[in-house]
Amino acid sequence: MILLSTMLYGQKTDNADTTSRPAAGKTTAKPAEFPGGAEAWRLYLEKSLRYPKRALRKNIQGLVRVQFLVAKDGSISDVSALNDPGGGLAEEAVRIIAEGPKWIPAEKDGKKVLYRHIQSITFLLE
Repeated sequence: MILLSTMLYGQKTDNADTTSRPAAGKTTAKPAEFPGGAEAWRLYLEKSLRYPKRALRKNIQGLVRVQFLVAKDGSISDVSALNDPGGGLAEEAVRIIAEGPKWIPAEKDGKKVLYRHIQSITFLLE
């Protein structure tokens, strides 16, 4: 079995007043990041994955998109699957993200902000 993962996108979700924008070129934003970066994130996902027995028995494969929030302290919350190919794949994708370590929080203008992230996880049998 193989797990492939692709990051889709993330966005800050702070409730700052959007009517007062800083001058062009003055805003700096840094997205939330898994400790160790993208390669460490991929390795964590691959190591943590347990292909669901139900999916194995029924030969179910597919892509699961999981949405979650990275809080200002780096904790993960509101983890949910946006789709479900069946066989327990969505539940497994949610589990490995929800049980993961804290992330490095996102920052905007030097302040930590809430960050929404969507992760795509592809389950393949070989």
